[in-house]
Amino acid sequence: MNDAPVPPVRDKRGTAQIVSLTPNILQEMSPIAMSDMLDSLSDLMCVCIDGKIRHVNTPGLDILDADSPDVLTGLPFQNLICDDFAATIEDIIAVMADEPEATPMRIKGATGKLMSLRIKVVSMPDLGHNAHMVMGENITRQVELTDAIQESQARFRKLVDSALDLICVMNDGVITYINQAGMKMLKAAYNDEVVGQRLEAFLHDDYKDIFSGDIRELVAEDMLIPVRFVDISQNQIDAEIGITILDSGRGNNFMIEARDITAHNRAVTALRQSIENLEHRVQERTRALQDEVSERRRAEEMLRHVATHDGLTDLPNRSLMMDRLDNAIARAKRNKTKCAVMFLDLDGFKPINDTLGHDKGDLVLREAATRLSDCIRDADTAARFGGDEFVLVLSDLKNAEDSITVANKVLSVLSEPIELSGHTAQVGASIGIALYPDNGHNAETVLKHADIAMYDVKGSGKNNYAFAPTSKATP
Repeated sequence: MNDAPVPPVRDKRGTAQIVSLTPNILQEMSPIAMSDMLDSLSDLMCVCIDGKIRHVNTPGLDILDADSPDVLTGLPFQNLICDDFAATIEDIIAVMADEPEATPMRIKGATGKLMSLRIKVVSMPDLGHNAHMVMGENITRQVELTDAIQESQARFRKLVDSALDLICVMNDGVITYINQAGMKMLKAAYNDEVVGQRLEAFLHDDYKDIFSGDIRELVAEDMLIPVRFVDISQNQIDAEIGITILDSGRGNNFMIEARDITAHNRAVTALRQSIENLEHRVQERTRALQDEVSERRRAEEMLRHVATHDGLTDLPNRSLMMDRLDNAIARAKRNKTKCAVMFLDLDGFKPINDTLGHDKGDLVLREAATRLSDCIRDADTAARFGGDEFVLVLSDLKNAEDSITVANKVLSVLSEPIELSGHTAQVGASIGIALYPDNGHNAETVLKHADIAMYDVKGSGKNNYAFAPTSKATP
């Protein structure tokens, strides 16, 4: 017996629970009843047929940042999945239907807004051979909190490894954590003798005013600050402290690092040495910070490259290509020139991949990427669109004939044999060409016409190029 569908259950904290829906029950419902039932749920409920969106419930429109169902209807759901999840899987919806558990993934809404959803896909054979219900629970906030916690923990581990002895964390002036070295410095036997107290409780009266103002002003000094602590036994401890903001200035969480310098202050000579050491430490910390900033910049550059380039060919990926196409169209509009999009698919690639294996197929794709890059100018873009499909963006063209030269060059270089460690492979290319403004006034429209023109070449003999018919595009 099939279980009847039930609305999503929410616990006392309001957390949505994605529940199983029985396809047979949904099939028996009228379209209006089915729509009303899906709209009553708080999570995304999306009916897909052949991978394309056919219906999205009202909460799903809000989650996907869409003003109306028309924005999403007919769109492949896979297009909403960020590349790191979907780039290497041809039909991710069908694959996920075989998964018993929901899958967390990054989704981009209709306006490009990124969010995190926990996706569960259920097959609905009564609606069609390739029909599915895609259910998504919005977990964006949970993911953000998890990332924030991990970032805080990484920062904390780094600070604990620093050279200063006492390390404590303050929230609104109240100590929420202190390490063992700090416990020892303050002569505290139990954690609760310090945790829960204000830092001023352990400062000499002459130094209590240091923390009466905005602590961020102390952080801006970029120097260690001399203070005098008073431990549990009322012994005075001379120390120098460093302050670090833990929440990038959004709240009142701070890390205090302190080193006992009591012995150094018992003599003028020791004090002078302490000052010299302090200057040296500032220099070391500055160099360490500069090294860290440089390393972080290198890591950020690497991450940006990985996020915008194809992992196999190192060509720009679909996202970067669309950005460059937008720029090329804007420049062409400003300069009253043209730009072209060449959508090409390798002819004969699948037999190579099937007979020689994916490793050899990857070599073919890399070699094709290199040859395509050699066919264009530095100002143009060669991108891998997915699988064995590539896109060329040609900027600042005077007329359509300028793109024919590139197309012929591409056909020529791709037809040359490719050596594969004892095997020789040969491919061709079917190329569809669309122009701005002849075939559209935005990147999506021009790319779509180039794609259609490419398939026309595929159907009429392959290994050739064809222009998309000129359309009356609306700016």
